[in-house]
Amino acid sequence: MTESEFINYWNKEYPESFPINHELKWVYNDRWFRIHSLPESKRYAESSEEYKIILDRQNQLINDLIGEESEIAISFGLYTNDITNDNYKEFTGFGDFLKVMTIDLHKERPEEYEDEMYFDIYVKTENWKNGNRDEILKAIADDEIRAMFVCQTKKCVIAPYDGGVDVIVDSTEKRDSLKKKYSDWLSDREDGM
Repeated sequence: MTESEFINYWNKEYPESFPINHELKWVYNDRWFRIHSLPESKRYAESSEEYKIILDRQNQLINDLIGEESEIAISFGLYTNDITNDNYKEFTGFGDFLKVMTIDLHKERPEEYEDEMYFDIYVKTENWKNGNRDEILKAIADDEIRAMFVCQTKKCVIAPYDGGVDVIVDSTEKRDSLKKKYSDWLSDREDGM
């Protein structure tokens, strides 16, 4: 997925939102559901057995949603106070990411953000393989980084966080079906959080 393909896809499928993980559940509530990564809604792993549960659940969910070898865009964002005109690759421990978009947060939401506050979106495209991105999932589970997986062909966004995974699918019906399938992993709270 190229820079323009990612932006075009996002604007077509999620026009009411920026590609910012934590905002999606509020904007697309009718297509959103959340699983918890550990039993009894425990937030953080404290043992290798609990990390295994997190990775097993998240890999199973992602495999069920998009399937092995499906193309995904791994996306993350960084807040910054200055705009750079460079469209460069960010070198991280997880590979090379291309900066595809800069959002002027103050311009878009002046009531929420100070002047000169920007959010840079980085993307890397690859094919999903079960267990291949466990290091990213573990870093997210430990609240070290934030990232999401966007699958154009399956029209879904998978946004892990420290404690679970937010999922946006393409219809309320599909969401409801998945909630039944993963009922043991859902929150007991009425709002699904």
